[in-house]
Formats: sequence, structure tokens, C-alpha cells
Amino acid sequence: MAHREARIRAALRTVDGERVRWLLGKKGSLTTTGNVFGEIVSEQRYDVVVQKAASVELERNLLLQEMETGPKTIHELHETTNIPKTELVKHIIALKRWRLVEQVGMKGQSPQYVAVPRK
Repeated sequence: MAHREARIRAALRTVDGERVRWLLGKKGSLTTTGNVFGEIVSEQRYDVVVQKAASVELERNLLLQEMETGPKTIHELHETTNIPKTELVKHIIALKRWRLVEQVGMKGQSPQYVAVPRK
């Protein structure tokens, strides 16, 4: 049950997030008048882009929730989220770049990461 509740909380954070809301708000202009280069995006392509963005944001929000409870290693994040470790590394790199996560120590040979408190 806790896993389901965590996914629901992450999904709500995803829908409230700027990236997905921005894409949803741009559907009309992207599929009719085009992007900044004048390229019109097909409805099918638009749907694929939104689904991919939502999936990435959902995974990142799941990770942030886990790291808000305390430092976690890649191995621990994999165990609780079932996200493949290669994807976890990509997410951690992106979250560190946006200063949403920081490395706080080591557990054996593995770095530990924690979510930076939101303002």
C-alpha cells in the first residue's frame, strides 16, 4: 500500500509541476501554428512527447520523495522504486544539475544523495 500511495503523491506532484502543465497548455499552438521554428507538431508526436515528459517527471518525483526522508544510495533507490539503476543515475545527474539533490556522504562505496529542502 505504501508503494501505491508514494506513486499517487508523485503523480500529483508531476501534474502540479511546471513542465507537464506547460506542455499541456501549449498543445493548441504546437499542433496548429507550430513551435518557435514554425514546425507543426502532429497530434501523435505531441502525445508521445507529453507521455515521455510525464513519465520522466513521475520518476524524478518518486526519487525526490524518497530522498526527502533521508540520504539514499542508488541501490536503495532502486530497491524502493524499481527504477533501473542506469535511469536512476541519469535522474540523479539531472536533479543535481538543477540543485534539487546533493551528495551528502558515502555508504560503503556508494554515494548517498538527499533532496534539497524546497523553499
